Amino acid sequence: MDYQKELITVSQKLIPDFEIKQDESFHKQSFIEKLSPYISHLLDTDFQKLVQIMYRIDVSEKEFALTLQPGKAKIPETLAEMIYERLLLKAKIRAEYKAK
Repeated sequence: MDYQKELITVSQKLIPDFEIKQDESFHKQSFIEKLSPYISHLLDTDFQKLVQIMYRIDVSEKEFALTLQPGKAKIPETLAEMIYERLLLKAKIRAEYKAK
């Protein structure tokens, strides 16, 4: 089953200021590439907002903290992948719930 539409809907709802359109076709890597600059911006300018987003999306606090350890490479990309995986799970659950 394709969860792209539901994934976009969930991401629009939970990640303010992140622009992604319903008609865009994308896969995991393109989603991460689009989200990474936004996360990088939040890391530099509004860490509290990033924490709130991670909380709303329900990303593990422990995984989030481990990702932010000094010396870690590609932190924005890693966080974007964590967000993608969690949003995909939420999209699947929503789609299955709607189907019932």
